[in-house]
Amino acid sequence: MLLTLIRHGEACAPTAALGDRGRALTIYGREEARATGLALASRGLRPTAIWTSPLVRAVQTAELVGAALAYDRVIEARGDLFPSSEVESLCAALRGEPADASVIAVGHQPLMSTIAGHLLGIYVGGFATASAYHIALDRGAAAGGGALRWRWVGAFID
Repeated sequence: MLLTLIRHGEACAPTAALGDRGRALTIYGREEARATGLALASRGLRPTAIWTSPLVRAVQTAELVGAALAYDRVIEARGDLFPSSEVESLCAALRGEPADASVIAVGHQPLMSTIAGHLLGIYVGGFATASAYHIALDRGAAAGGGALRWRWVGAFID
C-alpha cells in the first residue's frame, strides 16, 4: 500500500466570522497546491483514494491536487485528519484499504509530521505547506512499518 501525506497550502489568517475552520488558501497557497499536484503527476502517482480534513484549506488543497492528477472519484472529507486527530485513527482506516491501494491524505500540522514520524519510525520535525511524503506501508501500518519512497518540498516560485 502507498500513502502520500500532504499538508495543506498556505492559508489566510482566521477571520472573526469564519474562524480557523473557514480559513481558505491564499493565492500563493493555491499555486503551491497546484505545483504539488503536478509534481505528483510527474512521478506517475495514480491515487485510488483522496482523503482530506474537512477544513476549507485542506479541502481546497485536495481538490487542486486531485485536478492535477486527473482524479475522477469523490474526495472524502474525514474527521481523522484534523490537526489534533489521533494517529491511530488514520492507521486503522489505512489497514482497511486493499493492499494495492494508493491513498493521498491531506491534513494539517502537527498531525502530518506526527503520522510520517510514526509510520517511518523517525522524528519528522516539520512539514512545510503543500509538501508531500510518499510512503510505502507494510500491511500492518504499525509504527516504523513504512519506507519513505520520496518527499516533495518544492514550492511555486513567482
